[in-house]
Amino acid sequence: MRIQNPEICSNPQGASRAKGAPALGVLLIAFCLAVATGCGSAEIKEDLPQRSSKPLIWPSPPEPARISYVRAIEKPQDIGATKGFFTKLFELIAGSRNDEMIKPYGVTVDSTGRIIAVDTPLKRVHIFDQKKHEYSYIEEAGNFALDAPIAAAVDADDNIYVTDSTAGKVFAYDRKGKFLNAITGLARPTGIAVNKTDRTIYVADTGAHEVRVFDFKGNPVATIGKRGDKPGEFNYPVDIFIDKNGEVYVNDSMNYRIQIFDREGRFVSKFGRHGDGSGDFGRPKGVAVDREGHIYVADALFDTVQIFDRNGNFLLNFGTIGREIGSFWLPAGIFIDNGDKIYVSDSYNKRIQVFEFLGNG
Repeated sequence: MRIQNPEICSNPQGASRAKGAPALGVLLIAFCLAVATGCGSAEIKEDLPQRSSKPLIWPSPPEPARISYVRAIEKPQDIGATKGFFTKLFELIAGSRNDEMIKPYGVTVDSTGRIIAVDTPLKRVHIFDQKKHEYSYIEEAGNFALDAPIAAAVDADDNIYVTDSTAGKVFAYDRKGKFLNAITGLARPTGIAVNKTDRTIYVADTGAHEVRVFDFKGNPVATIGKRGDKPGEFNYPVDIFIDKNGEVYVNDSMNYRIQIFDREGRFVSKFGRHGDGSGDFGRPKGVAVDREGHIYVADALFDTVQIFDRNGNFLLNFGTIGREIGSFWLPAGIFIDNGDKIYVSDSYNKRIQVFEFLGNG
């Protein structure tokens, strides 16, 4: 992971000259002229996403508002992150690096509010630190370059776990992005969630039609399900969420349903069906649960997020197909933090959109 730190302009006088290469001072002067900012304290304007003067809420009045739009993030500048001086100098010489998202899939948030978005075609895990206004990323696992990263999760220490479906592995990193170890023996891992209390990792092994459970050292703990359509069985599970009580919610995608298990892996209940009406599933992707127990499912076919109660009764949906704020184009991953902020990977719009559950009061 490369972390960009604030840097200041330096005095080039006395710098050594490399044989056959231009002096550093010449490069610095050329750079300052090129960016037209000089080496002083020139102000850098940020292209931050703007909220509408009129709140964007669901449902529409006169019904009480339940969901509110907060913001969208497409690139580091959207959180106020800037590149350091020497990073800019290097990019002037070697070419600029594109840090904008291409097609985010999985998304999660750590205890400090950092948004961790997995960009499958870019083969990168973006890390947006909203409080420090810093951007960093992960592209490697030791000597191995990420090939098809899908989703991410964090533990209580903010260690990061990333599934790579092509490699058939889960890669673990510390909070600074240092590679720790790999969990192997998976067919095609996609969704991932961490039970922070039990210190276990749940992985949706889509290719094996089962959910695998590991400890933090990568040792197998349990296997949930097998291929089928009976309760507790799966047909291409793709996403997982663990609620505050430790219950496990699995998007059983090709059975078009959400299955719920207790913390011991025992089947509890299920809901969902294939269709094109409200409450039906077309191409369900991410699943998440708010603090009041409402279940959210992102559907890439309907370009919306549907909300259900514990019994699977449809309550509300927000978003429709489009490119404006609050709309989606193939939404994928979804995550809800402890403050009921809702993070949705709006894949084909190349952004993470943030919403908030306002409660039922």
